[in-house]
Amino acid sequence: MSNETSNVRIPWLASSLSMFCPGLGQLYCGRAGRGLIIFCLMMLFGPLAVGLSLLATSTACLILFAVCLLVLLILSVWSAADAKRIALSLSGQNYTLQDYNRLAVYILLPMTSVPFAVGLAMLIKANLVEAFVIPTSSMSPTLIPGDRILTNKLGVLTRTFARGEVIVFRNPENRRQTFVKRIVGLPGDTVEVTERELLINGEVQHRYSEKAATSPPPKVSKQTVPASAYFVMGDNRELSNDSRNFGFLSHGDITGVVTYLYWPSQSWSRFGAVK
Repeated sequence: MSNETSNVRIPWLASSLSMFCPGLGQLYCGRAGRGLIIFCLMMLFGPLAVGLSLLATSTACLILFAVCLLVLLILSVWSAADAKRIALSLSGQNYTLQDYNRLAVYILLPMTSVPFAVGLAMLIKANLVEAFVIPTSSMSPTLIPGDRILTNKLGVLTRTFARGEVIVFRNPENRRQTFVKRIVGLPGDTVEVTERELLINGEVQHRYSEKAATSPPPKVSKQTVPASAYFVMGDNRELSNDSRNFGFLSHGDITGVVTYLYWPSQSWSRFGAVK
């Protein structure tokens, strides 16, 4: 133990350290045991959240994942408040610096958690939720340029899709591009697109507006949607690059289901679930 003393344990610094890495502010204030317990709790719930994000195939797993994230958030906020309180209680007292009150400890401890935090964020994006900005009007009026949406990626490879769902997928013609379209044809459906109409199983689902006569949309002869594939179209049927152009969409190219419009580019009355 060092004999060096200091009267100063800065409250805002203690709070910031624990917000950045739960438990670090407690070490800064000489509460090593409490700090290590908090840090271990974070490292316990963190990997649990990662595991759930990888293995989640049901709503129950998703709820447990959300609970783990909530626990981590509460732990960070409480740890920051607790560290600040301890620092304030030491005001005016001589504080003997401990062996762990070294810059190396303050750097190395967070370094063990930062890769985990980055990995967790990447896993959430890859397996659960991803945000997108709508760049074109191909899905107008449902989605318009500038809209910011959330997509649900949970179990997308094994789930059964329904007609009418709005999905995100890799463009079959350029897999670096991501498209947003609506499923109009399911496996086994017959699809036909004429100059004026979209027909699913022989029933008219959509008639193009008169303005389309000057620039008729691509036609599709009557054909059956293969297994594990879908026929997708933009809601703005007169201005959309979709299955009429690149053919049926493979299930494996679907990356998520559009669930929420969280930042409308225009009126906030459009905020909410996407249908």
